[in-house]
Amino acid sequence: MLPVNIDPNLCKADELCVHECPLSVLIVEEKGKAPSVHPRKAKYCINCGHCAAICPTNAITLGAFPDQRSIPLDAEKLPSFDSVETLIKSRRSVRKFKKKQLSTAELAELIHLSSYAPSGHSAQPVSWTVLDTSEKVQELAGIVVEWMEEAVAKENPLAKKLFLSGLVNAYKNGKDVIFRDAPALAAAWAPVQGITPEADTVLSTAYLELAAHAKGIGACWAGYLVLAGACSNKVRSFLGVPEGQAIHGALLMGYPAVKYRNMPPRHKAVGENIDGVTIFKARKNSH
Repeated sequence: MLPVNIDPNLCKADELCVHECPLSVLIVEEKGKAPSVHPRKAKYCINCGHCAAICPTNAITLGAFPDQRSIPLDAEKLPSFDSVETLIKSRRSVRKFKKKQLSTAELAELIHLSSYAPSGHSAQPVSWTVLDTSEKVQELAGIVVEWMEEAVAKENPLAKKLFLSGLVNAYKNGKDVIFRDAPALAAAWAPVQGITPEADTVLSTAYLELAAHAKGIGACWAGYLVLAGACSNKVRSFLGVPEGQAIHGALLMGYPAVKYRNMPPRHKAVGENIDGVTIFKARKNSH
């Protein structure tokens, strides 16, 4: 199957796709005719979709997605900069959730949207494990607590640094400061070996968080799960993460039980020009 298929009845032979392809997979064999796939470069196609995105007549389909066509872009639906700014600034790490469960359909829609996050060489390596009931989330919490207890017993330096003994005690006393009694959890994993698997996973998780926020669904990064997943085979097994794959991102998810009314400040970016290069340094709080 060819990686790119062009409908000659729809193609205007404008060659936009040829010039847009980042790996020169498409060529023009005859002026005025639809472009074709270079026979020796077909294997280099990374399914980025630039050719399909730029085609004004939607004449292109990608072999990797035989059941899907490109969706015509309605520019009027693009949010204004002010809207995007509000979305980003109003994002909160939600740690208090309503008991209402999220539906599998809601989570699937958000997971699919997260696949539009950029990835190195368009590898799209990220897979997800979703727990959509509070019972399953708490079952996993118990396994994470078990790992924490082992880390404390073995005097793992991380145990002291992250005060794991305190987290375990709080959990056993009925206060879940690990998973925050979240009704759902989504864990993202990718191959250990790859082009940029860790960055790809983090980006996909960030996309999922913003998409959830736009839907009125709260999320909080589950750092303790990512840490436990790096150390515990039992955690990875529970989440169905195969050997050779690693968890790099995870979100606690649910409908927020609180309402945030303001967007708190952040340090403004202040650039310093050094030898013709502008540097924006991270600023840490003074306390």
